[in-house]
Amino acid sequence: MIKQNHVKCYPVIQRVGCFCRSCGGVAEFITGQELSAEQINQLWDWGKHNGFIDLKDEIKASAPIINRALQVLGGTGKVYEIGTFRGKMNYYKGVSETMKKRPKYYIQKIQTANKNTHFRIVNYDGKVIFDPYEPAPKAIKIEYSIIYAYNGEAK
Repeated sequence: MIKQNHVKCYPVIQRVGCFCRSCGGVAEFITGQELSAEQINQLWDWGKHNGFIDLKDEIKASAPIINRALQVLGGTGKVYEIGTFRGKMNYYKGVSETMKKRPKYYIQKIQTANKNTHFRIVNYDGKVIFDPYEPAPKAIKIEYSIIYAYNGEAK
């Protein structure tokens, strides 16, 4: 999987695109296909144009970005943000039992040594399965993981 600091990714993605790149990574895990650097750049543009990435280059809604990446990769179904994990599962109000049982994907927010934050994809045990930056920053503190459920058939 292409890293956010790949030379063909936009400079802004190389600097601060870890959350967006992790969103694309979730779609890649679901479909079994990889986004190209051009598609990663287009995903960023789409997020900015549709207000999911704000003027400070911060992501305001991640599930729509994952779902756009799914479309780009020819995937079916939809991903929903259903809660957070901070030592225990905290599902959002109104999340159905059916949705809680769906395949889950986790994007974890960490604090790094220089007091910056960074996002990466982890499994249900918190083990990193994709870090979008090379070399991967060391986690000083785990802040939380966002829980996503997928209602389609993963490859």
